[in-house]
Amino acid sequence: MTSREAVAGRYGEHLTDRDLLALTDDRPDQVPALRRRPELVLDLLDRPAVADAVLSATHDPGERFRYVSPFLVFAAAVHRTANALVGRTSVLDRTGPRARIPVLDGPVLAAFAADPAHRLFLAELLASYARLTSGVAWRRDGRGRPRGRRWDELDLPRLAELLADTPEDARPGVWRRIGDGALFLAGVFPEYAERTYGSTGTRHLGRATGFRLATDGPVSDLLEDLAARAYRQTRGAVPPGVVDSPRSARRLLTLVADQHLHHDSVIGPGR
Repeated sequence: MTSREAVAGRYGEHLTDRDLLALTDDRPDQVPALRRRPELVLDLLDRPAVADAVLSATHDPGERFRYVSPFLVFAAAVHRTANALVGRTSVLDRTGPRARIPVLDGPVLAAFAADPAHRLFLAELLASYARLTSGVAWRRDGRGRPRGRRWDELDLPRLAELLADTPEDARPGVWRRIGDGALFLAGVFPEYAERTYGSTGTRHLGRATGFRLATDGPVSDLLEDLAARAYRQTRGAVPPGVVDSPRSARRLLTLVADQHLHHDSVIGPGR
């Protein structure tokens, strides 16, 4: 099995029958073929008309796409954004809420975005935050009394504090979510990240993770560094290209967010 076939198999695991109907323009006779050969799904998502149809689902009068999964929507956004990079010399990158500058590395970012494993990674990351997970972790204090500590997936210091009470074999999963959260905030909600992790927030994050994080420079740089370090603790669960170049992953997330998610109208993640 090739790496592309393996990635396609993962797409097939995520996609519902309604998703496949949407991809085939509501033709049930084609769904079994997509189940047998999920690599065809990748080909369909690379067609601009197909991806655009999924992304414009809210404007579909027939409501054919009303019940598609978050994964399909984000996969369409990632594919559409990645394919638009082909042939570009420069790519805009965010420097502020409404400020962008061209960066002359279009071919490098396009090559990163063309890798099927990277596309899958980003689509899964985005879909995983369609609904946030939170909870209470219980531990006993010095007097043996149970104390609860609230956490949620985008409170990165609290998430890191769970590591101390997490069994060794389960820690890679926590590190994965720390890395995912760092990239998600840096790429999709950078202004929120700046408010949350600037200044004293950086020190809190460093103490919780045990990493020496830079206290100067943009918070996005800090979160990219945190993502790379966290992903190195996941025992190979993250594509090597993402571990080696979290900035490329973050920049692609930023492009997806700017073009398909919020156009700077959303200032923070929903809770």
